[in-house]
Amino acid sequence: MGKKALAVCLVAFIIPLASAGNYNAEIEVEDGIIWFDCENSNVILTNSTGFEINNSSEIYENLEAGNYFLNISEIDNCQGIIPVTAELSNTRPPPGSAINAGFKMLDHEICNLNGTSSNCEGVDTSGNLVNDPADVFGINVTSGQILVTELIASSAAIEVKFHFQNNTSEELVQNSIELNRNSSINSEHDAIIPIENDGRIIITVTSPALDTVWGLNTKLYEKDELIILKNIDSISGIGKMNFKYILPTFESMLITNSVNDLMEAQNMKYRFVYSETYSSDWLNASIGDRINSITESEYIEFEWDCNCEWHASMSQHEHYDAGWGGDAPSLRPLSSTSNNSTYPLIPMDGSLHTGELTLEMNDYRDVLRVETTGWNESIHLVDVTVEGDIYDLQVTIWDIDQNTWQEIDSLTKTYSMNDIRATLEVGRGTHFIRIQHINGSDSISEEIQPVEWKIRVSTAVIDEGEEPWFPASEEVKSAANVFYWLMGALMIVPFIVFYLQVKNDRLFAEEFASKKNRLAWLSERLDKGEDIEADLSRALRTMSSLDWEDALQTWGTPELRHLTSGIDIALWKLDKRLSSDGEIPLMLGIMPSENEWSVAAVRLEAPEGKAWTITNVEPKLLFRNDEIFLDTISAGSRVFIKLNIKGEADSIDIHLSGMMLTKPIAAKPSKTMYLDSEEE
Repeated sequence: MGKKALAVCLVAFIIPLASAGNYNAEIEVEDGIIWFDCENSNVILTNSTGFEINNSSEIYENLEAGNYFLNISEIDNCQGIIPVTAELSNTRPPPGSAINAGFKMLDHEICNLNGTSSNCEGVDTSGNLVNDPADVFGINVTSGQILVTELIASSAAIEVKFHFQNNTSEELVQNSIELNRNSSINSEHDAIIPIENDGRIIITVTSPALDTVWGLNTKLYEKDELIILKNIDSISGIGKMNFKYILPTFESMLITNSVNDLMEAQNMKYRFVYSETYSSDWLNASIGDRINSITESEYIEFEWDCNCEWHASMSQHEHYDAGWGGDAPSLRPLSSTSNNSTYPLIPMDGSLHTGELTLEMNDYRDVLRVETTGWNESIHLVDVTVEGDIYDLQVTIWDIDQNTWQEIDSLTKTYSMNDIRATLEVGRGTHFIRIQHINGSDSISEEIQPVEWKIRVSTAVIDEGEEPWFPASEEVKSAANVFYWLMGALMIVPFIVFYLQVKNDRLFAEEFASKKNRLAWLSERLDKGEDIEADLSRALRTMSSLDWEDALQTWGTPELRHLTSGIDIALWKLDKRLSSDGEIPLMLGIMPSENEWSVAAVRLEAPEGKAWTITNVEPKLLFRNDEIFLDTISAGSRVFIKLNIKGEADSIDIHLSGMMLTKPIAAKPSKTMYLDSEEE
């Protein structure tokens, strides 16, 4: 136990004192004796009036209760007692009896033991045995607690005994503190008492000397039955303590320290717990021992058991291979369907990967995985280099048949010229590399440190192989048939729509042509207020499917017609209500009878006055000013155009031009159409 430091307020006292250098403080004491013993240091004590009571290396003085000033030049060189407790009883109370007002029962704050350093201050008690056979006081305790009593100092030989009392009986505790002379500077004497039952501890202080001054510090601890260990770097405790620690698979713990308060090696023990009802036998361990994880265990239970204060530390180590989060398997997968996800995959890019053979954990062989990609029949050169403390290792590369999972070829190499290097040609797919101790299972030993290895793998394509062709499966064929039918349906739908539209247009044209002089009929509908734009637009599109003469009879007698062996041109004047803003609606029909007209255009000329301006054409054709561009008109085709013109002239001439058989050609009716229907 570490000695307490002298508190400034001196509710507590100490000896020896832990802080170095000069000590100067005001102290408050009870009636009693102050005792100090120093080496190469003076104790100066003055009362509240400034009167110097002592100035020497020793002091044994009876003080009255009150405040004093204490100065010690080198406190580390001193031990002593300051009276902080009133006069104590000199007899033990009987078991089960009530405690009278004159008997001192210490009021303790319970400190918790959780595996870390405790800052428990405890309670200081002082006394003197002048004219007293004994000083006696007590502490109430409960089962599972630990009582720690430390001797601060004693001016002479001393014996401290402990009795446990319950309601019916009293028992002498085996632990005690005994000195056959006074305590010395920096000496340590303590008693640790585990409490097994509820009751009270009676502490009795006796001495063969009649003027003995003494001081004790008591601490009362409680702990959980099984403490979860969180920090293994620094573990401390008092008496018997059990800890629980979860050690992941492929990891180990190294005991780096385990000593008691006298700095003597303190052994401990541990066991693996597999379930609430099953665990391994207890195993002993000491400094330098390594504890390896067991896959099936839930946690490791540690136990320190000594009648002392102890301190320990451990370090945790990972035994992972190639950064895979675990130890590599020791055998190849049995078949191509086996799960090989636990085999570390080594990238073949020349990067460095590390691992180890943890011989003390029965790990003398690691199997790693590499994967080559390419076409069928491709050949890859796999180059493996292993470095490190590998003098007793060998490396094997396996070329695996991807269908049968049998070994096609293999190559084994051992240490040579600072490393192990192996190169093998393999096919496309998954292959394996084995790193193994040359002595096999005979190399396993708890006394041997892990053998660390470093591996680099690179690859080069020797033969690219043949680009694969994969025959379609039945599922693919079924899906393809559905796709073909779907695409066929999607492709035929436009033709069906087109056919129906042409048929409807043909029927409309025949119905429209069933009555002659349709222009007059359209005018009558306009008189009735009906909208005829849609019917007229559709008629323009569909009448081209009728015979030319039938179409002319349907529309009625043209206002202007030009008929030759090569071209037939007809012009009708429409009802002005089919236009707006003073525009003049016309309808133009053209049919080449023998040859095709290309680059064709028609011009509406004004024989007198300003030129005409075309404002609208239906169907949509390119027009400008008084010209309409028809592009190509095939022989025998019928073209009907509705157009609106605007101008101030009173007559119209038609001029059609284009190319026929690569030669320029033109056609112009000899007559002029007058807008008032009078011909000149």
